[in-house]
Order: sequence, then C-alpha cells, then structure tokens
Amino acid sequence: MTDIEAAIRDAFEHTDYDLGDVAVNRRQVRVPVLQEGADPDALRAVIEEALGADAVVAATVTTETIDGEDAIGTVVSFQHRP
Repeated sequence: MTDIEAAIRDAFEHTDYDLGDVAVNRRQVRVPVLQEGADPDALRAVIEEALGADAVVAATVTTETIDGEDAIGTVVSFQHRP
C-alpha cells in the first residue's frame, strides 16, 4: 500500500463512505466510493484534507460501475502533486 492510499483510507475511516480498491498509478489516483450519489464536494474535501489541497490536481468526480461489478458508485480521480 502506498503512502497516498494509506492516507486516503485513514481519512475515509471517519466518514460514512466506504471505499473500493484505491488505485495509484504514478501520479494518477482513482478513489472508488461504494455509495452511489455521494456528495462530490464532501469527497474532494476529505481527500484534500488527507493529502493537502495543493497536492490534489484536476479532481473529477464521476458515477460508474465499481470493480467490474453491477454496483454503481462514485469515483474521484485526480493527479497527485508531491
């Protein structure tokens, strides 16, 4: 587990959101949230608090299937700036 993934998981432990498999590929980060219709601003705020607002670049929030399942969830994708 990367430091980024650990920081995100730790931050979401204290929320009502459940995470799928957080993926980190170089500087691209994908955070699947299992709840459909999760509040995009709240998700960004949790991630920015965990990593620092300057470290989260070009965040997008989409609704899509999670982990190849039939379940629909919310996904936050962004680039991480060290």
